[in-house]
Amino acid sequence: MRLSKQLENVSKAIICLYRELFDESPSPMKLQKLCYYAQGYSLAEKEELFPEDFQAWQHGPVIPELYYQYQHFQWRQISDDIEPPKCDSLEFLRDIVSAYGRYDGAALSTMTHREQPWFEARGDLGELEGSTEIISKDALRSYFTSRLKVHA
Repeated sequence: MRLSKQLENVSKAIICLYRELFDESPSPMKLQKLCYYAQGYSLAEKEELFPEDFQAWQHGPVIPELYYQYQHFQWRQISDDIEPPKCDSLEFLRDIVSAYGRYDGAALSTMTHREQPWFEARGDLGELEGSTEIISKDALRSYFTSRLKVHA
């Protein structure tokens, strides 16, 4: 499983921006959630950042390919040397990292559990049960469009 070029660029940009803004690296869990919020708000603004879908895993939205890319870090910070990629969405991603980067991975996971896209994809599953159900891009677009309207 390989990441699309788009997701590779977005995830590397998020890691680099996080390091710049917070003087440390995100954990893999935090990276997943920052990608989730970036994709959600981008879809609300009518643009898909990357083609991969999130699945409604136990600890929140996860892109399996991204999970396998960084799983060896487990709960630790991602310490790979990463060159900042060329990314058209850099200022947008900076806003997402600034807004959500101050929360740790567990807090971001809890936040996603309270949001429609994750719990709708999981249906009747208990919070501790595993799932590979897809969180649809339409669900993300709809939810984050309503969030933008509330904050407008």
